[in-house]
Amino acid sequence: MDNIVMDVKIECEAGYAEALKGLSFNYKINKDMTDVAIKLSSKDFGHNKFLESIYLWVNVNAPRYWWVEADTYRLATKQSQSTMHTLLKDMEGDISNSFEIPVNNDTLNDINDAVKRKDLLKLKRVLPEHFLQRRMWVFNYKTLRNIIIQRNNHKLPHWKIFLGAIAQQIEHTDLLPLDEYRDNFLPTYSEYLNRGKA
Repeated sequence: MDNIVMDVKIECEAGYAEALKGLSFNYKINKDMTDVAIKLSSKDFGHNKFLESIYLWVNVNAPRYWWVEADTYRLATKQSQSTMHTLLKDMEGDISNSFEIPVNNDTLNDINDAVKRKDLLKLKRVLPEHFLQRRMWVFNYKTLRNIIIQRNNHKLPHWKIFLGAIAQQIEHTDLLPLDEYRDNFLPTYSEYLNRGKA
């Protein structure tokens, strides 16, 4: 099996202090709400809604087939490379680094032909699902909590790599079920191979 290509970098994390301040309004007190936030973070059904106020901006480069699954999480915003600009303008010359695995010559010829003719429809039709796309994915801690619970042991190893990268970079680990699922996370593709899953 070829390498899995996935880059994950948290660019910004914001809203923690504001979320805890809002949480204090429920208790009509003005004190450090950290312990209360930690206690409530695992309680769903509205008790942990303050997690919706803490946001992450994550720079992710991943194959299109992974993004199809990531799009399941609608309580998020994604800004991606423009398909038209990326495919028709940036794909001139050597495009071999634009894919997770090597592309056969017939496919490369079809892609190059579509780029030369500026035929976006053909290009989208012949573009392999392992084409790498970079997006700035903006989501909140509540969405991340759902991703951790739902995708921590997913068959697609990209989720384990994504969660491993997030777990290494995130600021407020105590508000998320990271420790509960950490054994399922993968920081690198080589660790995935070492676990005998490939």
